[in-house]
Amino acid sequence: MKRIRILFVFFMVFSAFLSAGCVNDQVSAEEIAEQMQQKNDLIEDSSFTLYMTMSLMGEETVIEQDMIQKKEKSRTVIRQPAEQAGMVSVYNGETMWTYDPHQNTVVIMDVPHIDMEMDYAGLISQFLNESDISFSGIEKIDGRNSFIMILEPKEEGSSDVIFTGNLKVWVDEETWMPLKYEMYDNEGNVIVSVEVRDLQVNAGISDDVFEFEIPEGAEVSTFDMNEFALPEEMTLEEAGDKADFDILIPAYVPEDYVFDHALVFDNSDFATGSQVMQRVTLVYINGDSRMSISEIFYESGFPGPTEFSTSESVDVNGSPGDFVEVYGNSMLRWDVDGIDLTISASLDKDELLEIARSMI
Repeated sequence: MKRIRILFVFFMVFSAFLSAGCVNDQVSAEEIAEQMQQKNDLIEDSSFTLYMTMSLMGEETVIEQDMIQKKEKSRTVIRQPAEQAGMVSVYNGETMWTYDPHQNTVVIMDVPHIDMEMDYAGLISQFLNESDISFSGIEKIDGRNSFIMILEPKEEGSSDVIFTGNLKVWVDEETWMPLKYEMYDNEGNVIVSVEVRDLQVNAGISDDVFEFEIPEGAEVSTFDMNEFALPEEMTLEEAGDKADFDILIPAYVPEDYVFDHALVFDNSDFATGSQVMQRVTLVYINGDSRMSISEIFYESGFPGPTEFSTSESVDVNGSPGDFVEVYGNSMLRWDVDGIDLTISASLDKDELLEIARSMI
């Protein structure tokens, strides 16, 4: 999930960068930021369909959604994945409604004001410093002329860069908005592909689009974002007292790995139906290396693990599990008595299995 959030944030920031209308890689970050702000001020509203395919951790995910935006307001309707099709999210600048037609539930959230001002110059400067930028022709995307921009990480770039492979972006010649991008891993494989279709800009979208009428008979719950608090780091004892299930603690951990903290997350205040769950994460540290063990308990029963298309089947004390390794990180998933467990670390399969088999 963390990787997905990073990709969305990157796309938003990079979209703003492209909206500046700057194709000269010699322009300073400050000049780009100034032009970007001028261009963004001209965009009152937009609508489009977003298609995204992600191939991460051996699993392919396809997302398709219709999006309408007007400054800080938004309306999103999900088409794919199938189990979420028809879900609606509407935000009018103060209140957000999320409707699940499968459960006929509505979650209403009062969202605190968020200062949207960003250090554009600093962000863009980071991208420019970490990438070599080149332009390679014009191509039509959804019937619109688009020029192609390629970003290649510099060899001397920081290890903390957002992406490690090349990024290829198709930018609309008319509106200077990104219509497509592909992100590649170090071996040249596409790991994320995003395409915008049916783009409409400054169509005069009414504010009524960003209000939501609650369907008859829908179960309604409210959630105040002002009262929302991120999970706090705590001890194993504190996590055990807060969790509604018995936390499994490994009797074996690799040499030099020590327990650092636990996190407990409960979504019962804003989730409904089969989505209600409690997650406990145990974090172990070895210098710069990190191992996390996630344990998820679902209120309505374990829905079954997500299968990875390229995973290896393994046995964990008689329970079937899946092991996958990608980009130097390994992940092992299995379940015990209705609890979904995942170990993630830069360790080999045998080490992860030994850890898992000690959790009884």
